[in-house]
Amino acid sequence: MKSTWILSGLMVLATILSAELRAENFFPFSHDKVAHSTDLHSNGEYQKQSIDEVIADSTDDELVKLSGEIIKKLKCSTYLFRDKTGEIRVHIENDSIPKKGLLFGSPVTIKGEVIKESGKPLSVDADKIRYMF
Repeated sequence: MKSTWILSGLMVLATILSAELRAENFFPFSHDKVAHSTDLHSNGEYQKQSIDEVIADSTDDELVKLSGEIIKKLKCSTYLFRDKTGEIRVHIENDSIPKKGLLFGSPVTIKGEVIKESGKPLSVDADKIRYMF
């Protein structure tokens, strides 16, 4: 009987903690204001684009806004990001990583700058990452 009460108590505690974690992951940026489709920057705006558009027609330091998911870590601060049109490398510094960390496979929006260097693959330097749950 005593073990049944202990087991029931543990199950209730696990359910409560699980619900709190789901709520935290569901609203990871509750303190942020909702982002608009474009955000002002020095010369204009972050332009929402697909990865194939960025690869085909972008300039160095162009501001882009990508929607998709982070797939995996490639090295240090370099990650593989994909949308419905393709994949691209994204550089994410520690200060750009959300408090919840990086949740691979979760829908995110990345705002950043295109990096075009000769002899290297095209990539994006992330300024801001926002989960889209």
